Amino acid sequence: MTQTMTDYAGAFTDDNARIEAALSEAHVPALMMALVHITGDTAILDGDIRPTANLFGDGEGDLSRADRAAVRAQALDTLAAFRDGGCKLPPAPDAALLQRMVDFMIGADVPSDYVALLQEELGISGQDSRDVQIDAPDSAKSGFDVVIVGSGMSGLLMAIRLKKAGIPFTIIEKNPQLGGTWYENTYPGCRVDNPNHLYSYSFEPNHDWPFHFSPHNVLFDYFNHCADKYGIRDHIRFNAEVLGAAWDEAHACWRVEVRGTDGAVETLESKAFISAVGQLNQPKMPDIPGIDSFNGPSFHSARWDHSVDLTGKKVAVIGTGASAAQFVPEIAPQVGDMTIFQRTPPWISETPHYHAPVSDNIKWLLHHVPFYDKW
Repeated sequence: MTQTMTDYAGAFTDDNARIEAALSEAHVPALMMALVHITGDTAILDGDIRPTANLFGDGEGDLSRADRAAVRAQALDTLAAFRDGGCKLPPAPDAALLQRMVDFMIGADVPSDYVALLQEELGISGQDSRDVQIDAPDSAKSGFDVVIVGSGMSGLLMAIRLKKAGIPFTIIEKNPQLGGTWYENTYPGCRVDNPNHLYSYSFEPNHDWPFHFSPHNVLFDYFNHCADKYGIRDHIRFNAEVLGAAWDEAHACWRVEVRGTDGAVETLESKAFISAVGQLNQPKMPDIPGIDSFNGPSFHSARWDHSVDLTGKKVAVIGTGASAAQFVPEIAPQVGDMTIFQRTPPWISETPHYHAPVSDNIKWLLHHVPFYDKW
């Protein structure tokens, strides 16, 4: 039976030398899965080169140098043929094949319950499985006002989905700008602690992140880009604070009290009320007897006082969570003496490329090798 080939959106015409250079930095298990997508050939899943499961291994299945070189050589031939054939893909893997692929890549059997999730995460169908489809007349939608509290990552996402569905909404944002935690946190070394190729909207991927774990200003720019691209900014009321929200049973609506920039309080009515304030928007200072009597500068990392020069200072840091793990190494060479107070130890593994930039070779792979970015 003839299989229907489909055009690939990441088509390329680069020569073999460029492809080979990019492959030199490829994550080999992910590359092997991309080869299955490109060729439709499952022979690689039955071969002798197989990643192994090791949580604290090298992150690439502990494959030997020779095995990695063999896979890269195979990939060069496959990608060259893919290019010369007009960058057309065979049909996507079905559920059974996808199960084999993920078992192979991880090096262990993955419960079949995860297959549907994997199909969604990989975007196998080419469709946005989380797209909002509301079967209702426009007249019904226009009267279903929604109030969203917060214009961080979650609030913006909700707004984008509602706008596409034709549902009117208003975002209430206490800050003068959007971005949530990426607007509020500016401490030294502040950056995302998830690989930022994963920390982005599925419908708005970014293959041009400058770092594997980008600093806060890059994330701030990304969410501002999304707000502008999807026309959300005009729906945000900045410098406005929600004082309370109560459901009015008699009138079947929410009554939301909002204080504006002039201090005046007004009540908004909405059919739905969505809290997207997150968990990091209200700093919590430690309850230590005598803390108010300390005469030196004192501040929470989420409200970093950049006017304070820490050079040569005796500094105390309370806590060893994600923020401390980021700013302590940044200020340590600058301060005169530093004491860190830890209540309970956090769990963290080494991340050698935490501050590393994303190379042009990796960006090429993410842009042009089918499904490599997803795997």
